[in-house]
Amino acid sequence: MQTRNADAPFLPVSLDEAHGRGWDELDVIFVTGDAYVDHPSFAPALLGRMLESQGFRVGVIARPRAESLDDVRRLGRPRLFFAVSPGAVDSMINNYTAQRRPRREDDYAPGGVGGGRPNRALIVYCNLLRRAWGKSVAILAGGVEASLRRLAHYDFWDDAVRRPALLDAPADAIVYGMGERPLMEIARAMRPRVAVERAGATPSEMLAALAREVRGVVWRCAASEAPPEGRHALPPFESVRDRPETHVRAFLEEIEHRARGVYQDCAGHRVVANAPAAPLSAGELDALYALPFRREAHPCYAERVPALEQVRFSITSHRGCFGGCAFCGIFTHQGKVVQSRSRDSILREVREIVRHPAFDGTIRDIGGPTANMWGMRCGRGRPCARPSCLAPKICASLERDGRPYLRLLEAARGEPGVKHLFVGSGVRMDLALECDPFVEEFARHYTSGHAKVAPEHTVQSVLSVMMKPDGAAFLKFLERFRRASARAGKEQYLLPYLIAAHPGCRLEDMIEVALFLRKERLRVEQCQIFIPLPGTASTVMYATGVNPFTGRRVAVERDARRRDMQKALVLYHLPESRRLVEEALALCERKDLLPVLLPRRRASGKPATPRRR
Repeated sequence: MQTRNADAPFLPVSLDEAHGRGWDELDVIFVTGDAYVDHPSFAPALLGRMLESQGFRVGVIARPRAESLDDVRRLGRPRLFFAVSPGAVDSMINNYTAQRRPRREDDYAPGGVGGGRPNRALIVYCNLLRRAWGKSVAILAGGVEASLRRLAHYDFWDDAVRRPALLDAPADAIVYGMGERPLMEIARAMRPRVAVERAGATPSEMLAALAREVRGVVWRCAASEAPPEGRHALPPFESVRDRPETHVRAFLEEIEHRARGVYQDCAGHRVVANAPAAPLSAGELDALYALPFRREAHPCYAERVPALEQVRFSITSHRGCFGGCAFCGIFTHQGKVVQSRSRDSILREVREIVRHPAFDGTIRDIGGPTANMWGMRCGRGRPCARPSCLAPKICASLERDGRPYLRLLEAARGEPGVKHLFVGSGVRMDLALECDPFVEEFARHYTSGHAKVAPEHTVQSVLSVMMKPDGAAFLKFLERFRRASARAGKEQYLLPYLIAAHPGCRLEDMIEVALFLRKERLRVEQCQIFIPLPGTASTVMYATGVNPFTGRRVAVERDARRRDMQKALVLYHLPESRRLVEEALALCERKDLLPVLLPRRRASGKPATPRRR
């Protein structure tokens, strides 16, 4: 009988589990701020299974306590290196709201309870490992937090520019972006123990030396060394910190010269970011996602992990996004090039999911950062310097036929055992409008009653700053979706995600959004106050007041007024009138009177304020 993925053993989280597999020591130990979930959406599981498939012995230390060294000693000393991944989300964003208040929830924690992940987890975990093991172990850091903070960056919580993460976290190197290729290259190079012994070097020294030659890796050296050949010199940290115009220039130069590598000096040190790793081919992606994932949290957890419940029976069809939204970290982390899995690989995963004992017949998603970008690519065959392929207008070189994706969904829906198939990972509306049958099919077959879309805003001046398409696309998509739902005989709704207080957005702009929602009879799914994400264009705007792509100044609201702008959306509960707008503007200018705008919760159950993330 064929073995199911659901029967594959977990990667060990204790020495007893390692000994049960006949392992006396481990080659690589992952340290992560998330609960250990054996699912391809969780980086330690994905990378750990990849290394395991190549014969490496891999273990996982999940959510180690910051106040004790016992947890990071739990699995002993790895033969090759510790791989530190603070979590799927930057730890500061995970721990704090836009008002800098501690979050009570953490979807990546058992039971969804917040508070178990340290602030600046990358720095904390690397320091824990050094205190426990000294220089006798190699530490390789990675993940979103390391990628976005690899160079000088503005930090919202310090309200200041911080230096590159590798100068605060005592790791030997950082892998940035998607880490499969550099991680495997380093592990293979370090694998023969004799290579370390003959060189007379510790694993830490060995890794630091290897990092200089591996693409997709950041390493450090003394600023007195000769500049690395072929790399571009960015403005030093001190200039970025002290001069807003230099901050803007450094951001643009890093994007322009990323493909050949860059370096940045800071207080006598130098951080070098090698050229990005080459993206995985379709065949390599197919092989990666064919590995045996149980799609379950480790049984050591008595409570469920909410993040798993959201994606357990979802399928990643591709990586990357060419949308180039100014506030999004996908461009920085996953890249602009969309890397798609093959149709056969995705359908094989559908059949594997159907065989899972907990599968209830519903596949929640087949998608990626943007679901309907699967299979799309640049007709030129290579990426250009343009930050977005879709804004301000769709590039003529973009091959954007959405019909292959619809055929993929139809084939997956037709697999025996699949009762329902939904697209839950967000649809790019401007691309959907380019494909005549897309909205019809989306409404008829792939919507679970509420379709989530992300227009982010409706005012054109703000959308331009966000690098989003014209607001007319949202209205056109809304109208088509409503007509298609009616033809399908379904009562369905669009739930828009919106961002308040993004650079360039004023209070009156949010009132315009509120009145648009009122006019179109829309309820808000989420209205998130803009949180500056390190390494993004929007964060540069927030820190400097300048749009780096245009050089023009943009309005930036801070502190209490940011919250006021989110509250302005409650206007869509009230009747539309010019008098209302005028009164609302006057009241919103006076913070003490703003609560007058908040509707009280009524017996009818009408919601009071939009639910936040």
